[in-house]
Amino acid sequence: MSSVLNKRIPLSLLTVITVIFSSCKADSKCEFKAIFNFGDSNSDTGGFWAAFPAQSGPWGMTYFKKPAGRASDGRLIIDFLAESLGMPFLSPYLQSIGSDFRHGANFATLASTVLLPNTSLFVSGISPFSLAIQLNQMKQFKVRVDEVHSSGRAGLHILPSSNVFGKSLYTFYIGQNDFTSNLASIGVDGVKQYLPQVIGQIAGTIKEIYGIGGRTFLVLNLAPVGCYPAILTGYTHSSSDLDKFGCLIPVKKAVEYYNSLLKKTLSETRTELKNATIIYLDTHKTLLDLFQYPKSHGT
Repeated sequence: MSSVLNKRIPLSLLTVITVIFSSCKADSKCEFKAIFNFGDSNSDTGGFWAAFPAQSGPWGMTYFKKPAGRASDGRLIIDFLAESLGMPFLSPYLQSIGSDFRHGANFATLASTVLLPNTSLFVSGISPFSLAIQLNQMKQFKVRVDEVHSSGRAGLHILPSSNVFGKSLYTFYIGQNDFTSNLASIGVDGVKQYLPQVIGQIAGTIKEIYGIGGRTFLVLNLAPVGCYPAILTGYTHSSSDLDKFGCLIPVKKAVEYYNSLLKKTLSETRTELKNATIIYLDTHKTLLDLFQYPKSHGT
């Protein structure tokens, strides 16, 4: 599977970059000074294992040749995005040693949710760093950057300029754990009940960041989790629940509902925020293609 993803990720990133640059006005330069990322394991570059040090191999074996804070054999989409924009990989906000925040920060942690968790990490495996916590970390980061610049204190060599926040790209790759963590206990219909709240929280977070100067936002939609082995083995179903590709039909329909509502909500949010660029990125389509037609991608 890793070989398939390694061959496909550059195309995904080409799509990301194309969408971002095409969203910029024709008479302006699309030059981002930093990236601030909010997310879960799909974009965590070391936050979770900075908070709970325990990562071991085989994580990181293909590119970094050692565990590198990612729940992956190699790089993530956020890594390719930063690289393509001429930036170094994002340092995790929670990493105390070796971080460089001159080009942004990564607030994502493995197992994070959009909604506040109602259970403990040690009970359910859900991260305590939900989107609301990540947003608060972002706000505090900005406050501290402004303070350091105004006072001239030590630390400027690893911090961005104080005017970077209006010239940055804010990325969101989160929501998957809200969807999957309760599937086994309350089923698809139960999960669907609170999906509008998940999407509302993402839109609300965008508005709050807009309020402190953010103007460009990139939101990745929900992956085809109904094709994931962990869901197929953990969710009770019969053969009639599977499509011809072996993916769970009820979950597939719920994901489509979520993505449709997310796209609609982001469109509405876009009209509310003057001079803001909000990009909805359909990663679902690319990932579904990998599951449905793996032989077309090198397997």
